[in-house]
Amino acid sequence: MPTDQISMTPPATLPAAAPSMPQRLTTAIRHAIGIHEPNRRYAPHARVMSCFCAVLWSRFLRFDPASPEWPDRDRFVVSSPRYRVLPRIMAELSGQAPLPPRVGDHPAPPHDRQACGPSGQGLGAAIGMALAEQTLAARFGRSLVNHRIWGLGCWTELSTGVALESAALAGQMGLDRVTLVVGLWTSEREAVDAILPRYSASGWSVRKVDADSPEQIAAAITSSQRTHKPCLIACIASPEIDPPPPFIDDPGLWAGAARRGASARRSWLRRLLKDRQKAEFERMAHNQRPAFWQPDWQRSWREHGSAIARVAPTFAARRGLETLHELLPELTCLRSRRGMLADLPTNRRNGGEADLSCGTQVHGMAALLNGIAMHDGLLAAGTSTIIAVDRMRPALRYAAMTDLQVIYLLTDDDLLSGDGAAGDQPVEQLASLRAMPNVAVFRPADHRETMECMELALRRTSGPSLLTLESAPAMATAGAPEREQHGLTNLCARGGYVLAEAEGTRQVTLVATGHEAILALAARKLLKDAGVAAAVVSLPCWELFAAQKMTYRAAVLGTAPRIGIEAASGFGWERWLGTDGLFVGIDGFGTAAPDQPDSATDITPERICRDALRLVRPLSDTLTEPAGGNGAPPGMTSADVSV
Repeated sequence: MPTDQISMTPPATLPAAAPSMPQRLTTAIRHAIGIHEPNRRYAPHARVMSCFCAVLWSRFLRFDPASPEWPDRDRFVVSSPRYRVLPRIMAELSGQAPLPPRVGDHPAPPHDRQACGPSGQGLGAAIGMALAEQTLAARFGRSLVNHRIWGLGCWTELSTGVALESAALAGQMGLDRVTLVVGLWTSEREAVDAILPRYSASGWSVRKVDADSPEQIAAAITSSQRTHKPCLIACIASPEIDPPPPFIDDPGLWAGAARRGASARRSWLRRLLKDRQKAEFERMAHNQRPAFWQPDWQRSWREHGSAIARVAPTFAARRGLETLHELLPELTCLRSRRGMLADLPTNRRNGGEADLSCGTQVHGMAALLNGIAMHDGLLAAGTSTIIAVDRMRPALRYAAMTDLQVIYLLTDDDLLSGDGAAGDQPVEQLASLRAMPNVAVFRPADHRETMECMELALRRTSGPSLLTLESAPAMATAGAPEREQHGLTNLCARGGYVLAEAEGTRQVTLVATGHEAILALAARKLLKDAGVAAAVVSLPCWELFAAQKMTYRAAVLGTAPRIGIEAASGFGWERWLGTDGLFVGIDGFGTAAPDQPDSATDITPERICRDALRLVRPLSDTLTEPAGGNGAPPGMTSADVSV
């Protein structure tokens, strides 16, 4: 054959190799991203994690599309809005029932959790869910609780304070059921290499893989399941150059994953039917409270009422927590170094002795509490100081935004004691907390109001609740006639009530919260001796009081001039005092005055009495200073007044 004919013959070409199963799954995810993700900035980042999601869902993730609320399913938490579309895509591709329409930018498939809040909050919440899993496993055993938490976030979140604090707590508590995954480009690798050693130093297992290599991803996931440490996987991807291969619809792509999950759930159901704790597990898994916990709670604090009648609200709350641990085994309490439980060496955690102290890492603690509430099965509570609220605020805001039931017990004794630097006095915190939507702020006056507010916080499931408590011993308000008339009725349930009515026609109304209600009762006695009929209104929760009917609020506040009393900033008090009212509080940071409870703040019954007289009496009828001094009636000081 001539040479020129040979050169004209086209070379033989081998048929293209069929794409592997992981490649086909990845292609399906990437095409779905192009359809469901309207934001072009986020779509490339979501495609980076498509291979990881394909491997995780098809081979490792524990889920059953037919039962998305299975209690022992794996949790998949998305922290960054870059990957917000992935849970919805994976749910639809894996055969789950159609999801409800997206609401805003926070879709939440039933079997997953969307945590697209402030940067790093989702990673902290994932670690909190791992703590919940470990706590439930300690109580019910690995036959009923044996799942993992997968958190997906942006690499920039790793350097946030909340993520670093949460990671340190995960290493401290040995949370080996959590795996965090971040995606990044090769150009960002140098910046990530400076962050990853911090996680290794906190006790984490850290691995870097090629984002487009199913083999490396599978090896990293297998390693995370075998290690006894929390794990961090960094998926590094090269910039996209070639267009994705054509998509071929194949309904059977995810059938194997669905069969694997259904088989695991059937085995779990058989174990559940034989377990002696079946009823208790189902109750806690569905966030249901014991049938008679409220009557038992009321009977308990009624029995101990006389013993703790004159103790500080902080100690009353501690006694309440001890009772709740017996009535509600799902209660899980984290504590900071300076919280009301800081002096306790350990805290019992539903099945064993464990240290739930978070030290000074209060932001990480707050993120963990959100994760505990997101997981289902436990009741999250935390103790700290009110001055630490500024560090917890992003986590608290996220809990309010997502309707998570988290209970905070905060001590605010720095206000009244004046002990320490002026910057330690939480003057503006109460006003800022009350300005946050869907947050209930309780400030009880004595042991009875403390117990009532704790009960209300337990009953409120649509958002976080905060109780601010003082450590100073307080005289009980239970002796007020109005309280005795109502017996065991929870008067705090309406947010505010008349603690002591005026003897005769009201001439002034003293509206107070917390410890200042005790001072208002003493001032009422001084005003009575001065010939002024004063009523005292306790306002432990503004949010509940604002939700009452206008007729009830008008009956409580009355038409007489009002004086607001609170050891904090007066910002917002005009809502209850009107334009003609006065406020007695703290509008500056003050100075240190140890061992002199009210001298730094100058909130005394004498001052309240003096201001009330100036408000009630016309300026032309100015009275001379009483012989007792400081606004007290002649021959009497505040020390002579009994509440």
